[in-house]
Amino acid sequence: MRSASSLALLLSLAACAPLSLDFLRPQAQGLDTMTQKVGHEAPELAFSFEFDDKADAAEGEVGSGYIVVTQDGKELQALPHAFEMPRERLDASGWLQFKDFNGDGLLDFKVTRLYAMDGKLPVDSLYQFDPKTGRYAQIDLVSNAGEIQPSAPNCVSLKVAGASGSPKVESHCYVAASGRWVRGTPAAARRGAAPDRVDAVCDSGAPELVACRRARIEQDKALLTLVRDYRAGRMQSLQAEHGKSYAQSYARHQDLDHSRWREYRDARCATQSREQAVPVKALPASVELCRYEWARDQLRRYKDQMARLGEVKGAKVRQ
Repeated sequence: MRSASSLALLLSLAACAPLSLDFLRPQAQGLDTMTQKVGHEAPELAFSFEFDDKADAAEGEVGSGYIVVTQDGKELQALPHAFEMPRERLDASGWLQFKDFNGDGLLDFKVTRLYAMDGKLPVDSLYQFDPKTGRYAQIDLVSNAGEIQPSAPNCVSLKVAGASGSPKVESHCYVAASGRWVRGTPAAARRGAAPDRVDAVCDSGAPELVACRRARIEQDKALLTLVRDYRAGRMQSLQAEHGKSYAQSYARHQDLDHSRWREYRDARCATQSREQAVPVKALPASVELCRYEWARDQLRRYKDQMARLGEVKGAKVRQ
């Protein structure tokens, strides 16, 4: 009876005025699936974006989820990513930028996390195709820090916010002989120089003690450098706002916090590896892998903080 009444009501409304049924049609959402042939002898891959349950956490932003890579309908990997930008600023059909960044003849891709607006630098991530695994891996050395642009062959320029708030440009190049990205000029890269070398040489699938230890040491060195850069930038701001004594006190506490973080990381990784019942022979490599991953994640956090620090200082300069 209620169905008949509802139908009669709809018909009567339609007779009086045109009734739009747009609300019954499925609404177009998300990003278009992109297909790309990675290389002459490499397969064609499809790239789609699947939103997670936190996709609408920030109103008006595209949201977070996973870059899903598939081949012939079979999922190869799902890369976590967040588009922290207004929906209208993202090209739904060209949200990935494909290019052979490292010069190996295979297409890598760049994806933007933050969009350039209000004087802020965009923040990009670079993913490199590994022909051995057929998968993409993020290049931590240049990702999540600033704007990535191709420069010389096998090189990219990375524009980041400096401690003073003004942007600075770094050069990073891929050295085929070592299979690593290094910071420096193309000439330095050809010589194999790597003043700030950081690369994910620790294989999480089959960790090897020496390789993971070297990778962890490199990450720790890069992290310490970034911690000091961030401390210097914060001290400048705090000294101007609260005085020299306050800034010096902050510096001492920040050094102590970083030391305590390392102590906690080392102890937690040792405990975690034992709790996972890792075989005794594999225990040292498992601990080093855990320490490496903690350092890598902490490095990303400090890159984000450096970017925010530069934005704040840039805004104060404009005022």
